[in-house]
Amino acid sequence: MSHPLARAAIALEAARVMTNRAARRFDAGFEVGDEANMAKFLAAEAAACLDAAIQVHGAHGLATEFGLADLWGLVRLYGIAPVTREMVLNHVAQNVLGLPKSY
Repeated sequence: MSHPLARAAIALEAARVMTNRAARRFDAGFEVGDEANMAKFLAAEAAACLDAAIQVHGAHGLATEFGLADLWGLVRLYGIAPVTREMVLNHVAQNVLGLPKSY
C-alpha cells in the first residue's frame, strides 16, 4: 500500500507548490489566473489522496472515528466548485497553450 500513499504525497506537494507560486505572484502584483487555475486543478486532483487513505484503512476508512468519510463530500466538491476541472482545462488550453476554444 505504499505506492498509493507515495502518489498522494506527490500530488499534495505539487498542489502546494503551485498554490504558493500563485500566492507569491499575487502578492507581487502579477495577474495569477493561470497559476490559480492550475493550483485549483492540482488540488482537486490531489483529492484522490482521501481515496488512498480510505483504501489503506480498508473498511475502517469509512468509520466515523477516522473522520475520512466525513471529508468525502467536501473533497468531491473541490472538483466542481467554484469551477469544474474541465473549465480549468479549457482556461489553460486557451490562455496558456494558445489553443482554440474547444467548447
